[in-house]
Amino acid sequence: MQDQTRSRRAVAVKIIGTEKGFTLLEIIAILVILGILAVVVVSRTTSMNAEVYTGADTLKTHLRYAQTVAMNKDPNVVGGFTVAGISYDAGANQYWLFSGVNPSANIMLLPDDARFTDASRKINLNDKKIRFDRGFTIYFNNRGIPYVSYPLALLMTDFTVTVSGLSGGATRVVQITPETGFIP
Repeated sequence: MQDQTRSRRAVAVKIIGTEKGFTLLEIIAILVILGILAVVVVSRTTSMNAEVYTGADTLKTHLRYAQTVAMNKDPNVVGGFTVAGISYDAGANQYWLFSGVNPSANIMLLPDDARFTDASRKINLNDKKIRFDRGFTIYFNNRGIPYVSYPLALLMTDFTVTVSGLSGGATRVVQITPETGFIP
């Protein structure tokens, strides 16, 4: 009888001692948990930079729109100005589209940004949770060439604006190619 009990214990010890590793169910559960954690981490880091990426792309679109407005003006109109552009006031953190030589007059509505536009037709970047690194005014003539002042005597040599979030984080650079007005 004692021999049978010893042999049963030996078999039980042998079986328990040889089982090593995880079951298939445990491995699947761990992979599912790791997958969920990975999705949460990636989505959090992506959404924190979304405002900056969207703001930079929107600024590029608005610069191209201003260039198009200037290029569609009739250069033969007497007394008419064939100039349009974008101006940014860093103190108020707003930018706007203008037509003519005075950036504060003839402010036009920019497309596709109505919820961030106030009554004066200026886009409020505080609502977008972004800012630009410096104030600027860019003029485009009827050929789409960018200038930094009016009269169009100072041809732009280099234009770069860094877009960043109000609370820091990611940045994106917006550039205009001198003399051609290409906005990559």
